[in-house]
Amino acid sequence: MKKIKWLATGGTISCIQTENGLHPAAAESQMRDMLNYIPETGTEIVPECIMNIDSSDISVNDMKLIGTAADKAIKEGYDGIVIIHGTDTMAYTSAVLRKMLSGTPIPVIITGSQRPFYSADSDGKANLLNAIKAAADSSLRDVFLLFGDKLIRGDRAHKDYTENDNAFVSSCGYSGIIQNGRLIVNEFPNADTEYHFNLDFNENVMLIKLTPLTDGSIFTFAAESGVKGIVIEGYGAGGIPHRLLDSIGKVISKGIKIMLISQCLYDGVDMNIYEVGADAAKLGIISGGNMCAEAAVAEMMFGI
Repeated sequence: MKKIKWLATGGTISCIQTENGLHPAAAESQMRDMLNYIPETGTEIVPECIMNIDSSDISVNDMKLIGTAADKAIKEGYDGIVIIHGTDTMAYTSAVLRKMLSGTPIPVIITGSQRPFYSADSDGKANLLNAIKAAADSSLRDVFLLFGDKLIRGDRAHKDYTENDNAFVSSCGYSGIIQNGRLIVNEFPNADTEYHFNLDFNENVMLIKLTPLTDGSIFTFAAESGVKGIVIEGYGAGGIPHRLLDSIGKVISKGIKIMLISQCLYDGVDMNIYEVGADAAKLGIISGGNMCAEAAVAEMMFGI
């Protein structure tokens, strides 16, 4: 029998209705009760509530707590890990966890729901059941986000919908799909990757989305604020307005790393296509390829 560690952090799946709106109520007693509402999975599930927050309130320290709890479960010999998390920042946490738990030897599956678990129309029951099944699949030695009928590599997920049961999309294809309650895997990680738990990363990273109103002073401000890395969501295939290049160049000259991704979720950037991209590349701006914002932020956190 596979032994699965189930970590709860709060989020919509654990929410109850209050006079001020939905409020998370994660607790180990609630987790044990939830198991009564899903079919038997043939696994031993060990619940642990490590926090109870709305994911809008997630902090870097909270991500460290989640990663530390997952690392502990890996070292204790669990066969898989399920993490329930609010949807609003789930993609950021999953991208960071993939860096934090690099080369995990067991599946780490992050899920949640669009509606509370105890709602009549909740998607939480199906998501939890599918996440437990995925966590018991020894071929999935990586961090994944599982939601609706999609399995997404942890650093390629982006929330696209506020209500749809398939709330998340992948920036570069899906690792698997759920069909008739069965997980069909499309992508298998490298089984030979050595596991490394990493809490050594830089929190001083900023994400800047370009608009026609963006002024170069925002980059100067970022540098003066102690930022060590900046992710720019540029236009199309990698365009940065020429009016910003002088300010960006000065920031790079101070040793601050800058990565460029596209505001378009699919296909990514190619800074060699247009002059506005080529001129940006000459300054030393790093291409983020087809990374989504969540992946690029995590990459920058661990790469500086």
